[in-house]
Amino acid sequence: MEDLNIYGRYTTITSVDPNNCFFIVKYPDGSIRKGNNLFNTGWDDIPQGITELSYALSTGHVITFPKFKAYLPLIECSVGLDGSRVFHAINVKCLEENSVVVWRVLLKQDTMSNTKIGDIILSREPLPNTMSSSWKFTS
Repeated sequence: MEDLNIYGRYTTITSVDPNNCFFIVKYPDGSIRKGNNLFNTGWDDIPQGITELSYALSTGHVITFPKFKAYLPLIECSVGLDGSRVFHAINVKCLEENSVVVWRVLLKQDTMSNTKIGDIILSREPLPNTMSSSWKFTS
């Protein structure tokens, strides 16, 4: 499957191929685990103790994140009336000592915006009151 193009009245949207985007994690023993795709990432199946987190996009971009205390990736997409999905971003929450840094990796671009696939937007959030079991801690 190729990257997705959606043609509208005023803009054209280009999005990644969700079947060819996945995470890659490395561990202290040198082992590497690769995720599935954006529909079924496999994130909850990997063990704790990550030393490095990267995302490989269908466009050839590889985004490697700096080391944080823990990571929680969330996939942002919209669903059309016909059940089709447009993937907007991967929002990776990165735990620091006093806050959470959110790395928003863009998965689409359109003719009305200056942002491109693979661009990163950083923001901060306060520490969460509770931590879900999906957070993966580093070693």
